Amino acid sequence: MKNSLDSKGNLSIKSLIIMGGALFSMHFGASCMLYPVQWGKDSGSSVFIAYIAIVLTALLLPLLAYIALSRGNGTFWEITLRLTPKFGKIFCGLTALLLGPLYIIPRMSAAAWDALVQVTGWQVESIIPIFLFNCVYYVITYWFIAGRSDTMDKVGKILFPILIVIVVGVIGKGLFTPLSERLPKVYSEPAWAYGFLQGYQTGDLPAALLFGLVMLQSIKAAGVTEDKINVNMIRLGFVGMGMLAITHLGHMIVGSSIGDTIDLTYAALYAELVLKLWGMTGAIVFNIALMFAALTTAIGCAGACAEFFDTAFDGKYSYKLLCVITCAISTVIASIGLNNIVKFMGPLLNACYPAAIIVVLYYVFVKNHADPKLMNGARYATIAAGISGMIDVLSSYNSLFGINSQAFSKFYAALPLSNVMLTWIPVSVIFFVIGMLVYKKKA
Repeated sequence: MKNSLDSKGNLSIKSLIIMGGALFSMHFGASCMLYPVQWGKDSGSSVFIAYIAIVLTALLLPLLAYIALSRGNGTFWEITLRLTPKFGKIFCGLTALLLGPLYIIPRMSAAAWDALVQVTGWQVESIIPIFLFNCVYYVITYWFIAGRSDTMDKVGKILFPILIVIVVGVIGKGLFTPLSERLPKVYSEPAWAYGFLQGYQTGDLPAALLFGLVMLQSIKAAGVTEDKINVNMIRLGFVGMGMLAITHLGHMIVGSSIGDTIDLTYAALYAELVLKLWGMTGAIVFNIALMFAALTTAIGCAGACAEFFDTAFDGKYSYKLLCVITCAISTVIASIGLNNIVKFMGPLLNACYPAAIIVVLYYVFVKNHADPKLMNGARYATIAAGISGMIDVLSSYNSLFGINSQAFSKFYAALPLSNVMLTWIPVSVIFFVIGMLVYKKKA
């Protein structure tokens, strides 16, 4: 970009807005466009408590991820492998695949397709139209990421302005003309627990760890020198996540005023909301907005996934080839439909979150993160968090596939905080201490 830097060699205000807007757009996606309205609807009069909890997992943690990458002076792959080389390869690989072609990316085009069907009323029986839609979708995705260093520039200049105009229209109209009064929350758990766990579902923390690769390429392309890369990554993180915090709050407040006027969920809920607020013209605009929103996240995740495996394979395969493979697999997975993708692949994302949180918190809050004793504690905690997350996944699949193992259910129920899927917190603390003590004995 021309005039990308200020007089001190940092990104200029214009560049911060464009690239920060691109980062916001990549995080925003279909999930951060649709989920907050659902969260607000479910929370009702408890919306602000739920929002505060959601801020922690869906917004603060991703921001801390960018700070962790800066403080760790490396990529997601590099900072994780410093802590736990063997487990880290499995953990990072699984995270990249889930945020890539196995879950998040295909979820984007599947959500766009569902919204298109909802608005048009099409009755599609064959898989062929869905497959062709996905083919076109991922050809466009490839165009955005093929240039590598200009991905954020393209997203910031082309997609970000469109998203902002449409989102402001939806939130503004919803705030001034609410559909109903706020009703009590519909879930049984405390609003803070609901918000904390729902914030996981967007996948923004592990996404941030991978998006750092895309940001790095764009920051370098802007002409920022090595000594200023980290501070500019943090500045971009604040801009992008700050924008996301505002849109989350707006969408949740609008959703909290839906009450029982709409008995739908996610994409269908949002489509019907816009239809009631703006009529058929608004519904058509919504569908366009959702496709653009989903596209931005698909672009960010596809580019980040290709960058990740380029690093993991030490450049053995070309970046463009990895982009093609990522888009091709996403096309196939997306064709099985949004409900199936979320149902069968969604629980696996919970296995990645706890370990990712430990890695992030360690690099952010441990001043001397190269200390071998502390690193051993973090290694134990990361592995323990990963195992705890996998146990949560097994619990989900135990019910999902109708296994209903009574022995496993009793074991899971006996774990601390398992009722809110937060067993990893006390377990990680215990194993961090054990890891430090074990290292002390070996020294």
